[in-house]
Amino acid sequence: MPAYDNKDVSEPHHHLDIDVGAIHEVDSPHALNESFSLWSSLGLQYSLTSTPLAVGSYLASVIGVGGSPTFIFGYIFAVGCNLCVCLSLAEIAAVYPHSSGQIYWTSVMAPKKYARGLSYLAAWIASAAYFFLTAATCLLASQLIWALVAVVKTTFIIQPWEYYVLYIAAAAVTFALNAPLFTLYPYMLKSMVIFINTGALFVLIVLLVRTHPKQSASFVFADFVNMTGWKPDGVVFFLGLLPGATAVNGFEGAAHLADEIPHPERNIPRVMFGSALMSALAGLPMVLVYMFCIVSPANLLAPIGGQPIAQLLLDSLDSQALTIITILVYILVMLCAAVCLLTSFSRILWSVARQGALPLSGWVAKVNTYYELPVNAVASGVLLIVAIGAIILGSTTAINAILGAGIVMCYLSYILVVGSLLYTTRAKAFPSKRYFNLRRSGIYFNVISMLWMPFITVWLCFPTYVPVTGSTMNYASAVTGGVFFCAAVNWFAYSKTKYTAPVAMNQIQGDF
Repeated sequence: MPAYDNKDVSEPHHHLDIDVGAIHEVDSPHALNESFSLWSSLGLQYSLTSTPLAVGSYLASVIGVGGSPTFIFGYIFAVGCNLCVCLSLAEIAAVYPHSSGQIYWTSVMAPKKYARGLSYLAAWIASAAYFFLTAATCLLASQLIWALVAVVKTTFIIQPWEYYVLYIAAAAVTFALNAPLFTLYPYMLKSMVIFINTGALFVLIVLLVRTHPKQSASFVFADFVNMTGWKPDGVVFFLGLLPGATAVNGFEGAAHLADEIPHPERNIPRVMFGSALMSALAGLPMVLVYMFCIVSPANLLAPIGGQPIAQLLLDSLDSQALTIITILVYILVMLCAAVCLLTSFSRILWSVARQGALPLSGWVAKVNTYYELPVNAVASGVLLIVAIGAIILGSTTAINAILGAGIVMCYLSYILVVGSLLYTTRAKAFPSKRYFNLRRSGIYFNVISMLWMPFITVWLCFPTYVPVTGSTMNYASAVTGGVFFCAAVNWFAYSKTKYTAPVAMNQIQGDF
């Protein structure tokens, strides 16, 4: 576990004997205010995943893919490995607090010959990760709202364009709270940890009280189900790691608030690991309750509104009123998660635009002097989300592929960071005195992370069912390849002469 050093480590560290090349000061049109406190940033990070409730969204992915045992034990295994990743990143964030997050961390720790290019690649990967995840959460909110409509009006048939209308509405809500209504945002965040946990407790209680009959212990812990066509069953277990790998992730979301939180070298690692640990612990009892309270497993394969958790609530609660209330809890949580994801996405866009990594960088990097926020980056993020959401009208398979690539992108960006750290060595990368210190155990967490992340990334790109058809194919690898292709085109067309790796925060806007 980490040690906490009370020594003041707020000043930037220049001990790393690496010439990253082409790193110089980049003009910042305007500094951001410290709008986030420790508690509100914790609310943001915890809301990004909303694990206790959001883990229910993956019910359909495990019904025939190992069943309940894979869901439970796969969750424990994947989350345990992910916590090693979180610890590795939190220690880095304590030494190098920066709104660019993994982009800056890569630039200062990668081999000097490749630092500029790798940080540019990290910029595109991190931007794509939060782009896809934000779009995914807006879609989840839309599906849950229409599932609620289907609960009230059972004869209602949902059309694809109707999903898109509410998807746009969800994106509009995220914009409103990230820009014109931003003064309300910190208050929302401060309540989210309590709301998510209280909502999860409410769902847990009503499911346990209302579900009859409950599933047996053998169904929950022992009955392995393989409907995938894959052999042997060990392959199916690894395919079933998706819920755990996704439910506790996005660890560095709060790191992108380094310009807006006091003492980021202290508060950011606290938020990162504290939120991940709370999410991991709160998610496990919910997984168990979901599994015991599945009344009709087959119904989850074709759920109302496309949301298996809504179908589970409808089947298990046997009460329209309770079903409506519980689905409303999920809708509010998903909307808040989308708002928080857009915050991280817009801060990444804002920070990489300052470095010339994107077209129209000058416009995207500007800070609105009235709101003292990167409103242009927020608006750009929303426009991109609305644009990619139009795919819903044409192909559900395509949109699922794009959204599923978000978690793959997260892992790839973390691989660049932790890999750079191991290359540089901890002794060179870190000062002896730092607030969040893993000490001798740090190298073990780093190595486990570097073994785990490539491993799970490969499995996340596997198709779940064989033989593979156009509708069952996993297109995450194709989408990832598309991101790399766009990054390469942009590099040669625009950023090769304009991109500059991020510099320490004090070089941009003064000491903390």
